[in-house]
Amino acid sequence: MHTVVRPAMLPTALLLAVGLAAPVRAAPAPSPVSQELDAPGGWTAERMRRAEAAPRDMPARTRRAAPKKPPPIAKAVVAAKHRRAPLKQIGRLYITGEDGRVATCTGTVVNTARPGRGKGNGSVLLTAAHCLQDPSDGWNARSLVFAPDLDREAAPHGLWNGYRTLMWSPWTERADPAFDYAFVAMARHSSGTIQKKTNGQSLRFDVKRKARLWSRLYGYAVQHHPRNQDYPEGGSVLRMCRGRTGPVTLSGGRFHTLKCNMSHGASGGPLIAGMRKSGYGRIVGVTSFRKEGEAKLYSPVLDKWAKDLFLRIRTVRVPLQEAPQDVVRVPKRLTAPGR
Repeated sequence: MHTVVRPAMLPTALLLAVGLAAPVRAAPAPSPVSQELDAPGGWTAERMRRAEAAPRDMPARTRRAAPKKPPPIAKAVVAAKHRRAPLKQIGRLYITGEDGRVATCTGTVVNTARPGRGKGNGSVLLTAAHCLQDPSDGWNARSLVFAPDLDREAAPHGLWNGYRTLMWSPWTERADPAFDYAFVAMARHSSGTIQKKTNGQSLRFDVKRKARLWSRLYGYAVQHHPRNQDYPEGGSVLRMCRGRTGPVTLSGGRFHTLKCNMSHGASGGPLIAGMRKSGYGRIVGVTSFRKEGEAKLYSPVLDKWAKDLFLRIRTVRVPLQEAPQDVVRVPKRLTAPGR
């Protein structure tokens, strides 16, 4: 089992401040925050191993009181049926920060087609905003690559470079968890866009307030609750929890909760509701945070603001990737403890 050096979790004072913040509706109107990413270049085996020593932690909010009896733990299982939906669209993000640190998260290719609005650019990922920017410690992504359908060493659909990120100012300015989602426009390969290669999952916006949705939550988790114990695979396999979501309102923001023991590395993973036998459903949220001592994960509801971001990024013109990395295998133990 490898030793992991982990940066500090979010300060307790900051977490409490987030919990006591004014409702989102009372805050100034959000402003979109966009950043163009650098071309990441080749991810060597050594560079990937560096990520193991510099994880980005999943935020943990403090609880008001510990339960008298610990709730049963819903254990994530290894997801099966690779090279088909939904695993084909879900992958591992390898992110380089402006300070040179390397981290990982989970992301999903989304379908950019909209009725009456055309097919879109076919080049959009959905992940958690804290994977790309974090005002608590100054983390800011400089570049990233995405490995869809990663399974241990196998990356059957190649590596794809990120081109531009898009999120809202309430996250970048004060880490408002209700806005902890982000979209990434991906550069295209000479063979076409990433959606052409993997297809994409659809999005569902503004679910009903009391909705309890039968869903599946996916993530490349490196560790699991309790006490953030390491998975033996080191996060190189996709895991999944399933069950019915619970609606929660925190500080004016709406969230889905799902009992699941995944921890660091699962951030940004999709919460997919209404999945059919074909493997396609609708993404209603992404893994954002957990509360200390709880074995369940919180996902912000994809609301009208998320829809606004999506409509903006689906039309971004994306460049041709300078050096398409159409690899089919990646270095052993490339996995990194992530957020």
